[in-house]
Amino acid sequence: MATMFPAAHAAVRASMDQRSIEVRMRETPQLHAGEVLVQTEYCGLCGSDLHIWNGDDGYGWVPCGTVLGHEIVGRIVRSDDPGGLKPGTRVVAIAQSGCGSCPACMMDYANGCPDKVTLGLTRDGGAARFVAIPATQLLAVPHDVPARTAVLTEPLSVAARAVADRGSVTAADTVVVSGPGTIGILSALVCRHLGARVVLKGTAHDVAARGGLADRLGLDLVETLPPGFKPNVWIEAAGASSALADAVRELPAQGRLVVVALYGAPPALAANDAVRKELDITTSYSSHRPDYQLALDILQTHPGLGDLLVETVPLTSIAVAFEKVGRGAMPKIAVEP
Repeated sequence: MATMFPAAHAAVRASMDQRSIEVRMRETPQLHAGEVLVQTEYCGLCGSDLHIWNGDDGYGWVPCGTVLGHEIVGRIVRSDDPGGLKPGTRVVAIAQSGCGSCPACMMDYANGCPDKVTLGLTRDGGAARFVAIPATQLLAVPHDVPARTAVLTEPLSVAARAVADRGSVTAADTVVVSGPGTIGILSALVCRHLGARVVLKGTAHDVAARGGLADRLGLDLVETLPPGFKPNVWIEAAGASSALADAVRELPAQGRLVVVALYGAPPALAANDAVRKELDITTSYSSHRPDYQLALDILQTHPGLGDLLVETVPLTSIAVAFEKVGRGAMPKIAVEP
């Protein structure tokens, strides 16, 4: 039978070798019940993808040959979900899904499901021209949010969970966000969206490299906290022991510390000082549908954010894209199939 879709398309596949990645032609995915075929416009690369590329410890469970990519924006081209979103709709994908019936899933907490599935890690992701995604994992992108901005939805949802959900930040709070990487910058934007007073804290190198970008975003990026700036909430997105030490030192008694970073080595924490201050220390990981919805709401107020934060690279130059991610060339690198 003739089909309007190519019989094969390029896809980025995980390899077993360190810093080895393959771009191969493969058949267009066949849809199962309840799935939707999405033509990818952009697929963002994140730290998890970089760890897989580097062959880092702790990522050996990702099957060799898996198509990478969970930060997906694209348009529906075919659907096996008659009552769902229609072909032509621009969508973003929720990265994680659960079994739907365990206690964690009953609380809409897929991250706690023992059988969770993650796009680009445990099933084929979006670093390809086409990707099959369960219809229940898709959200429509508002018409006034362009694709280059919408590709920020997944990392922004992670920041939204850390700030709004786990951190319970409101307009009454004064917040420091440590680490001006992707999640740090987006966390600061979420704080500002919620009306909180916020500064972004980094190293001297960070200030030199990203100070101009912070200015364009209307954020204060500092190496040292301004005189009189007394935070009661600290969002740790740097992944550095020094940032944890700063947080414990600067927060007042019963302040709130939210750790959203992942660390390359076990971090040091001044636990005795944290105990004496009765700090509330919370961790935050991944995100869920309400966090994605908040992210899309925020992006509607910043439709040009992608032009400031996202650099695009052709899918065929995937090795260049990973090199750019590794050296932090831009807050977000996205491949364009």
